[in-house]
Amino acid sequence: MPTTQNAPFNISALGWALSAALVVLFVICLVVALLFPDLRASHAWVGLFSAAPLDSVRVWIDGIVFSIAFGWVTAAVLGAVYNRLIAR
Repeated sequence: MPTTQNAPFNISALGWALSAALVVLFVICLVVALLFPDLRASHAWVGLFSAAPLDSVRVWIDGIVFSIAFGWVTAAVLGAVYNRLIAR
C-alpha cells in the first residue's frame, strides 16, 4: 500500500481564506441583525467583533477589521501547529 505525505498548509492562503470567510459571515449577520432586529441570534455574532451600536458605521469598521485580524491569527496558529505536527 503506497503512503502519501501530508502537504503543509500555506499560511498565507489560509489567512486570506479565513479572513474572507469571517468577513462574509460578519456582513451576513450584520445585515440580518439590521433587517430583523428582534432576531437575537445574529446579534451575538456581531457582538463578538464590536460593541458599537448596530446602526453605526463603527460596527462595520470594527467587524471587518477584527474579522481580518482574527482570521490571520487563527491561520498563523493553526498553520504553524499543523505544519509542525506533520513534519514529525
